[in-house]
Amino acid sequence: MMKRIFACILTLGMTIILLSGHTSNLIPAEISYAATENEGAITIDDEYLIPDSIGWCTYYVVVATNNTASDVSISADFVAKDGSGNVIKKVNDYSDAVKKGQQFILYGQFLNKEIANARAYEYEYSINPTDRCAYTSVSLDTKNIGDGVEVIATNYSKFDIQSVGVRSVFMKNGRAVAFDTVNIADAGITFHGGSTNSQIIGARAGDYDDMIITYTTVSNHSMAEDL
Repeated sequence: MMKRIFACILTLGMTIILLSGHTSNLIPAEISYAATENEGAITIDDEYLIPDSIGWCTYYVVVATNNTASDVSISADFVAKDGSGNVIKKVNDYSDAVKKGQQFILYGQFLNKEIANARAYEYEYSINPTDRCAYTSVSLDTKNIGDGVEVIATNYSKFDIQSVGVRSVFMKNGRAVAFDTVNIADAGITFHGGSTNSQIIGARAGDYDDMIITYTTVSNHSMAEDL
């Protein structure tokens, strides 16, 4: 189990696609970055503390890369602590399948009313090998539609897979200003073989000019031949 404690402030930029033409009064959050990294396993690329646009919750978002030797499932516990180091809230996030070499996003969502006294955030994560990663069976395209981004996923395999989990950090001048996540499927959590479907992400992201976007998806059968 790996543990990260957020202490120092650092600004790092990573942009995947460029978008423009959005306005908002959202104030960018400070970026808290973990100074140490897991050697040769899960690499922490960036960490962001991001308030939502209506003052209801705050996201602690971790952008990471799977540099292990295999596809993995990963589970992370996020905690908010007060000034005395006491845990005031704990939340969990997970991904059932992250491809070897793939960048991905995990996040802790905290209600603002529950973390009013928070002074620090920590997380622990655990990983296990998996043979059900369907990442290479799916392609993801994006389309700027003005008030948000249309995310289009295609399942190129002949097999049904589980929904495509899309997560995105929206950036303005190199700083994180919003976070959003959607699942793309055909019915429930099922995304049929050969199917194309879409969802809208970032409709409330406000003013941004870049975004980091990742996705994960899980096969209903073993993908051992693709490991």
